Order: sequence, then structure tokens, then C-alpha cells
Amino acid sequence: MKKIIILVLTCVITIVVSACGNMNKEVKKDVSSNNKLKIYTTAFAFQSFTEQIGGKYVDVASIYPPGADLHSFEPTQKEMVNIAKGDLFIYSNNEMDPVAKKIASSINNSHLKLPVAEGISSKEILESHEHEHEHEHEDETHSHEAGSEDPHVWLDPVLNKKFAKVIKDDLVKKDPSHKAYYEKNYKTLRGDLEHIDQEMKHITKHAKRDKVIISHDSIGYLAHRYGFEQEGVSGMNNEEPSQRDLMDIVHQIDDTKQPYVLYEQNISSKVTDVIQKESHTTPLSFHNMASLSKAEANQNNISYQTLMQQNIKSLDKALNE
Repeated sequence: MKKIIILVLTCVITIVVSACGNMNKEVKKDVSSNNKLKIYTTAFAFQSFTEQIGGKYVDVASIYPPGADLHSFEPTQKEMVNIAKGDLFIYSNNEMDPVAKKIASSINNSHLKLPVAEGISSKEILESHEHEHEHEHEDETHSHEAGSEDPHVWLDPVLNKKFAKVIKDDLVKKDPSHKAYYEKNYKTLRGDLEHIDQEMKHITKHAKRDKVIISHDSIGYLAHRYGFEQEGVSGMNNEEPSQRDLMDIVHQIDDTKQPYVLYEQNISSKVTDVIQKESHTTPLSFHNMASLSKAEANQNNISYQTLMQQNIKSLDKALNE
């Protein structure tokens, strides 16, 4: 009898927990400024687009803590649960982001997850092995497997116009009563992205140099789009380079007389410092927009556009001065 009672109680608890989970995963109704859609994103760029389009009707947060390196980030079980309880999870796609794939797999309702790059043409996606260092010692300490595609897709303003539309369309689907509001905000964002595209074309059209040295391979999409090369001190997944790799880069810098090295906000500068010291180059800041720095997290009015304007200045200097 005691075993039967325990079994019944276990079944009841399981049913209650499952019911609560299903309730948490229902699409939110009657969205308003007092009943906002709770949305989680991976990269800060996706957070920025969603905040700009959704405005007063969304509460958006990136899953990455300030200063996080997306290549080594792993969410806790509690964080996974909180994300699954949200109204929407926005990420690139499963191939680019294995961690996001893991999170998305825990969300049963397909309407509550949005892989914005899923519909992008394969011609526009860069493979993760397009640029790799030949490491003498492979790093076996990565906390998760690297994706098969270059994950830094959110830096490309042309692709971002497509991502922004996917986000806008999903918000309209979830909250049709505020369609005009979302459409207006999307139109403004699209105009800003088109302006950034034109600025990038302007600084790269007659560039004095055809290569940029950066702390890790994060600007492949920009390089591919606008016709220059990137040389990452660390690989695409921030693998530490070998001594031979470092010396090869120093020799390249000396041979091509590269005057600058781009530093990223969430990538350790130790190895890049070695390059700078050995090659006597000048550091320039570049924001890869995967996550904000700790200082930036406490600032207002930071967006993809404001950070990209700073990036354009750095790229212009690296390519033309």
C-alpha cells in the first residue's frame, strides 16, 4: 500500500510539473507595455534589433553575461529553465551555434524559438574552416564543440536586414494588434542598416590595404562582403595560436607593413599584445557584438548602430591610413 501511495504521488507531481511547464510555454496573449513579451537572444546584435523593433512591448536580454566569450560559454541549468520559460528565444541557427541548439532543444513549442539565419542561402554562409591556424597543439579544453558554420553572421549589415525582418514578422505574428508599431520601427532599423552598408562600401571601395589583423577571426562576413581579408591572431573559435602561428603573423605584418591590430572587447589581449610588441603596431578597438563589456552593460543607448559606427572608423583606419 505504501509503495502504491508513493507511486501515485510521484505521478501527480510529474503531471503538475509538466502542466506548469506547458503553461509557461504557451504563446503570450494580450501583449501591452505592462504585459511585455519576455525575449532571450544569443548575440547582443540580435538583442539590439529586437529591442529596436519591439520597443515598449518587449523585455529583451542576451543570454551572455557581460564580457562573455561565446566560444566558451555554457548556460547553467537554471539559466536554461529561465530561457525556456520566456516567450521567445532568438539565435542564429543550430549549425552556427551548438549551445543555442542545446537550449532550443529544451523548448518544445516551436513557436517560442526563432533561428533567424535558418532561411539564409548557403551561398551567404561561411564555413567555420574557411580560415584556421595550423596549431601545433590542439586545445582539448573547449567546453563545447564548434559549429560547422562561421557564427559571427550578425556583423554583416546586409544579412542583418534579413534577420531584422524575420524578427519583425515573428513579433507581428505573436502580437498582431501592434503590427503598425513594429513595422514602423523595423523600417527605421532597415534604413540604418542600409546606411551602414553604404558606409562600409565607401571605406573599402579604394582601400590602400587588402588585409586587417584582428584578435580573432570574427570579421569573415564583413571581409567577404566588402572585399578584404582578415588575419586573426586566434582562430575563429578563439583557439590559442602556436608559437609558429604568432611568428608567421609577425612576419606577415612586417612584410606588408601593417600599422594596426584590431582588439575585441571580449577576447583576451595577451596573445594580441605579443603581436603588437613584436611588430610595433598600433592597437585599434573593434566590437564583435557577441556580448557587451562589463562597462557597456551599465550604459544606455548602446545599439548595433552605435557600435558599428565605431567599428567603421577602426576599419577605415586599418585599411586606409
